Amino acid sequence: MTKIVVLFGQPKDPKLFDEQYWKDHVPIAKAMPGLKKYTVHKIVGAPRGEPAYYQVVELEFENMDSLKKALESPAGRESGRHGIKIATGGITFLYAESKEALP
Repeated sequence: MTKIVVLFGQPKDPKLFDEQYWKDHVPIAKAMPGLKKYTVHKIVGAPRGEPAYYQVVELEFENMDSLKKALESPAGRESGRHGIKIATGGITFLYAESKEALP
């Protein structure tokens, strides 16, 4: 599997971010073609000090070709634009290939 991993920094207004993310962003991202799994991880702590990230998101696709097609789709482009717009604490996009470590 191939994933888009999105790291959201601490937003200036967490309540507003959560509202915009779940009400506006999720429906856009869910429309990306080929999306197999969409997981949102709300960060609740770190071993030392404040966590660097507020939220980590994984969007899973069958392979890199399907991921690229999703990014090139209207929903993929709009999802990227909207994510950048609401990410007042910064945003980082990563592409990853996943492998299960436990059977």
